[in-house]
Amino acid sequence: MVHILICDDDAVFAQDMAKKILALPAYSPKSMNVQCLTDVSAMSAGELTKFDILFLDIDLGDKNGIELARTMRVHNAEAVLILVTNFSEYAPEGYEVDAFRYLPKAELDRKLPGYFSDALVVCRTRQRKVEIFCEGESMPVPVQALIYVESQGHEQLLHLTGWSKKELYTRMTMAQLEELLFPQGFLRIHKRFLVNMAYLQSLQSTGALLTTGKSLKASARNYRENQRKFVDWKTQQIW
Repeated sequence: MVHILICDDDAVFAQDMAKKILALPAYSPKSMNVQCLTDVSAMSAGELTKFDILFLDIDLGDKNGIELARTMRVHNAEAVLILVTNFSEYAPEGYEVDAFRYLPKAELDRKLPGYFSDALVVCRTRQRKVEIFCEGESMPVPVQALIYVESQGHEQLLHLTGWSKKELYTRMTMAQLEELLFPQGFLRIHKRFLVNMAYLQSLQSTGALLTTGKSLKASARNYRENQRKFVDWKTQQIW
């Protein structure tokens, strides 16, 4: 099920957008649902983490949509975020929160169908799973739940979020995991760490900062190549 949220303090606009989405050929009531959140006091980063596709108004009166999205990203790195706005000057901030598209309210009818179809393609890709042999059995691990892998000698520790388990151990080698996960958007930033780039906030020559606030060591030797891969990945994901 794809959960879609329209977050806008203009209730009339939000309901109108919802009706337009329900009427789109790409929308399926069997596998999707649309909700509207128009009460500013109820808008929180925690509430936004429940959704797969977010149409988020930037100007929410006393609340800043960009700040709300930035906090939401800590726990929901995989959501497809479409910023709804009439102000183009927010572009740099949108890049920081991994905005997928900007949807001007004045161009809703023209751009919504294409943006929605594109968002569904990305959303379905991000809902993928990988089979990892953990603790004696093969487990389908959601890619979006796996933050990073940490080498601990003969075992590797999987750090997870938003799933039934927070940690898993595997006897697969880091080389095997890197081969499996690199096509899914993971980067080997250090001999001990394999990171989901959806959670990678910044990468420096000696360390990396994750959106969860965790800091990890990074390899200075591979910094330039890893930085290039990270930038390429972000470009493909956002634009």
